[in-house]
Amino acid sequence: MISGSVGWGMGEKFDPTKGEMVKAGALEMMPARHAHYVWTENEEAILQIQFTGPGGIDYIDPADDPRKKTH
Repeated sequence: MISGSVGWGMGEKFDPTKGEMVKAGALEMMPARHAHYVWTENEEAILQIQFTGPGGIDYIDPADDPRKKTH
């Protein structure tokens, strides 16, 4: 985390009661293709995402994929 705070949880279902808020300076690591979710609250947050490619985003629910939404 660069600044602010972000909620971070593991699993295929969003459940903020099972996650934790991480603040600037935090480091989270996970294996490839591990289901997780993030959320923000009432402050701006900047985070750095780093991985060894190839990489991508796989949505548990394809309806959540913004690339498939029409405007």
